[in-house]
Amino acid sequence: MKKTLHISLILALIIALGACSDPVFYMISVEPPIAEPFIGGSPTNFVVFNNKVYVASGRNIYSYDGTNFEKIPSQPGGRIMHLAATDSHLYALCYPDSGNTNLKRISAGGNWEDVTGETGGYSRLQSVYAANNKVFIGAARNENFIILYMADNDAGYKPLRTGNTNDTLEYMLCGIAYDSQYYYLCTRSNTIYVADENNITDIQTKKIDGVNFTGIINLEINNFIVAISRSGDLFNVKAISDDKATSDLKISIGSNRPSTGALAVWRDETDTPKLLLAGRQDSLVYTVDSGYTYGYMELELDSGGIKAGSNFIEPGKADVSSVADYERYVSTLGKNPVNHIFQTPRNIDANMTLFASTQKNGVWSYRPRGSDNTPQWNAEE
Repeated sequence: MKKTLHISLILALIIALGACSDPVFYMISVEPPIAEPFIGGSPTNFVVFNNKVYVASGRNIYSYDGTNFEKIPSQPGGRIMHLAATDSHLYALCYPDSGNTNLKRISAGGNWEDVTGETGGYSRLQSVYAANNKVFIGAARNENFIILYMADNDAGYKPLRTGNTNDTLEYMLCGIAYDSQYYYLCTRSNTIYVADENNITDIQTKKIDGVNFTGIINLEINNFIVAISRSGDLFNVKAISDDKATSDLKISIGSNRPSTGALAVWRDETDTPKLLLAGRQDSLVYTVDSGYTYGYMELELDSGGIKAGSNFIEPGKADVSSVADYERYVSTLGKNPVNHIFQTPRNIDANMTLFASTQKNGVWSYRPRGSDNTPQWNAEE
């Protein structure tokens, strides 16, 4: 009996040691304790205003001066859904305790003020974006959508004339990119609207059948603008035309890993754009590593835009990466859906800290942490 028990213990130890060699068990073994986030819940996007970074969660907006986050002294009121910023104002899209969403703005040293205007009956504001001191607002009525716009110092907004029936859209506005002449307005459908800086009413459309876009970004290299679809495919926006209804770059974040729409350009210590970061959702098909495939993916860039032959790869698996350790990444942020990614400009934070708004676990950051001061993703304390 004792001999049998002894053999059983040896076998159990062998199995345990063998299990530790499995990548998933190793990921668990290097997972650091997760901190309590200073900014919890489901944070908004990040914006830069008056030499600070701003993000909101719940009913509060927080600012980051390069050292730490703090709650700003004056809040706009209501639950904050989205932020935008121009040279003169910080904009907040708020959901009050009663009534429809509303837009508010504040200047440096000023007070919050309501921003209103002509909506054409599309009073449910859903998103707000800013570029080159122009503000674009996605609005809805029932199942119809519209884009409102205004210059930074205008008294109010008005509908953007898209040329569609009643200027309506199929889906909501979900992103904007600007290239010094044109605004590229991305919707959660197959259409991107292009507005001329010199004639804002001159609207063109770029449409790809069978595609649902989730995000758009200027790579900050030769004004190369890309959009990503829900299925994770990347598109060269400027290559889309009426006689060429596809600009698929044949680059994807991976099968069964849908895009969350989160996009950001990551710069190295020389302040050179090196990576495109793209948020992804966990696999829609169960696998052995399900639950570890959220986070984001990386695509290498070069002086021409997207580096030839490159494809999306998980952080820490290539020579050029935003993280130093793949296992630490995948056992921390890699387990969290990411709605927004943002790298702090050097003029605000010399370390150019990378932040992420997770879907439900607050704001995270990539910083040196722990007794050995190892760089790692964790909740921003």
